[in-house]
Amino acid sequence: MTLFRLNFIASLILIVAGFFVPPVGIIDGSVLTAVGLLLLFALIGQIPQMAKAGKNIRLRKGDFSAEVDTPPQQPDNIS
Repeated sequence: MTLFRLNFIASLILIVAGFFVPPVGIIDGSVLTAVGLLLLFALIGQIPQMAKAGKNIRLRKGDFSAEVDTPPQQPDNIS
């Protein structure tokens, strides 16, 4: 199981648990912060794998943004 999937599952468990622990039915801001941090750590864990695969990676800090795309392929010269 990859790090991303493990963190994603943990995040979903935290969100669902927010409905069953007091106060019932209200997801506290600390749960949302924990979910965000878990998904951020999962994203950071994927960066080396994406870089090895030749993906273009762009991260911004202010109002966080992460973009990953595949660079255009060079045409093969067939003679």
